[in-house]
Amino acid sequence: MGDDVKIGIIGGGAVGLLFGAYYSSKYTVTIFSRTKEQSDVLNSKGIILTRQNNREICNVAARSHDEQISEQNMVIVAVKQYDLDSILPILLNTPKQCPLLFIQNGMGHLDFFEKLPHETIFVGTVEHGAKRETANEVNHTGIGVTNIALYRGRQEVIDLFPIVDHTFFPIQFVDQVDEMLQAKLIANAVINPLTAVLSVKNGELIKNTYFFALFQKLHKEIISVLPNVDERESFRKVEAICTNTKENWSSMYKDINGGGKTEIDSILGYVLNLGEEQGRILPLAKILYTMIKGLEQERGIKSDG
Repeated sequence: MGDDVKIGIIGGGAVGLLFGAYYSSKYTVTIFSRTKEQSDVLNSKGIILTRQNNREICNVAARSHDEQISEQNMVIVAVKQYDLDSILPILLNTPKQCPLLFIQNGMGHLDFFEKLPHETIFVGTVEHGAKRETANEVNHTGIGVTNIALYRGRQEVIDLFPIVDHTFFPIQFVDQVDEMLQAKLIANAVINPLTAVLSVKNGELIKNTYFFALFQKLHKEIISVLPNVDERESFRKVEAICTNTKENWSSMYKDINGGGKTEIDSILGYVLNLGEEQGRILPLAKILYTMIKGLEQERGIKSDG
């Protein structure tokens, strides 16, 4: 793909706006939003990207439906995992030759790919911190990296992947898709439920000795159902994420306190299902899962479970 590339992004949340802002510096970006109100704001005012003391206006187009989705050269799917089924008709309106990039948490979305006829599917894990402040403003709260792996398609398509050459938005390609997704799953399954239940920032899981004990126990339970994971290396990585994002609130904490649905089913629920298949009991994971579901119910959030 050259620079004259149309990038469609489905989802106008924090991650969708973050990708839209950086990709708009080089490509023609269209945000496919859930609401007409957000689309109108994005069309008239663009995306406002804030990072540290910088504020930048990024010009994008926006649609509140799938008009022009078939004209995109690549589509980035930035909705939460539980919303994937609802956008299936939109994805089916894109040509099967159009590459798709999925950037959901967890690993539950892998089964969803079987419903798609597309020749090329990428999966990504996003290590940035981002917070949507308004319908068109995103705060880049933590600089990280986007890891991308080819899930389906010919290996040579990686060379055609549109890259943003930006210091604060690095992209790296990973050969082992399972290892990449498992690493992200472990980090999400440890950090998100604990911070949401304890109502603390990521760094407190390391700083507070009692929270750290829970952190250690939960990590040990999770990797027990992932036999190919190196325990010491995995623990080091999750601990480093907590340290590097110590001032960040996790996405699950923000979902709970913002009255939104969480991704607990596709993260810790996925781990618990693996444990059940293997005949393993994960007591702390089960307790945390139940507590998050209870908090969702307490806030009137409709559950799929």
